[in-house]
Amino acid sequence: MKIKQLQHKLRIETIRRGVMARVKRIIRREYVLYADSREILDNVKKLLRPLPQGLELIKLTYENKNLYKCTIGDVDKMLQVDGVVWIVVNNDNEVVGYIFGTYRGKKSLFFNVKNCDFEYIEIRVDEKYRRKGIALQLLYHMVENLNVSDVKSIKLGTVIHPNNNPSLKLHELSGFKKSHKILFIHFRWKKGGHYTFINIPRYNI
Repeated sequence: MKIKQLQHKLRIETIRRGVMARVKRIIRREYVLYADSREILDNVKKLLRPLPQGLELIKLTYENKNLYKCTIGDVDKMLQVDGVVWIVVNNDNEVVGYIFGTYRGKKSLFFNVKNCDFEYIEIRVDEKYRRKGIALQLLYHMVENLNVSDVKSIKLGTVIHPNNNPSLKLHELSGFKKSHKILFIHFRWKKGGHYTFINIPRYNI
C-alpha cells in the first residue's frame, strides 16, 4: 500500500512540474525596446566585422528555403507569418544564424507599439559560431534592406527577456532603448498549415 501511495505521489508531482513548466512558457516577462532604423545602421556599421570564411548571408524566401537546413529554429514558421528572414549559412548549407521580423501592416506577433513600423522578433546564432560578429551582420542587413514602401518612419520594436544580458547589451549598443517591462500570455497553434499567435495583453509604447 505504501509503495502505491508513493507511486501516486510521484505521478502527481511529475504532472505538477509539467504543468508549471508549461505555464512558464506561456506566461512571459519581457523588456520592450525600440529604435530608429537610421540610428541602428549608424551604430552597427561601426561594429561590423566581415563574416568568417566559409559563411554566407542570404535572404530566405519561399523559393529558396528548401536549399538550407536549420537545426537551431523553425525558419519555415517565420515565412508563414509573412516574416522577413535573413540567414547565415556554412559550406554545407546549414543555417548557423538567423534573424526574423515582420512589418506591422502584415502581422503583429508580440505587442502593439505606437509608431512602430517593423517588429523585430528573434535573432539566434548557433553556439559554435557565437562571438564572431554574425548577430550584428544579421541585424545590419535586415534593417538596411527594409522595404521603405511598407513603412512610415521606419521605427523598430522588439522584446527581450530581462535575464538575457548578452542580447540586451548587443541591442543597446545597436541603438535600442528600453521602454518598459511587459507580462503577457503567449499561445501558438498550427491551423491550415499556418501558425497563429495570441498574446494577452497587448501593450502600447
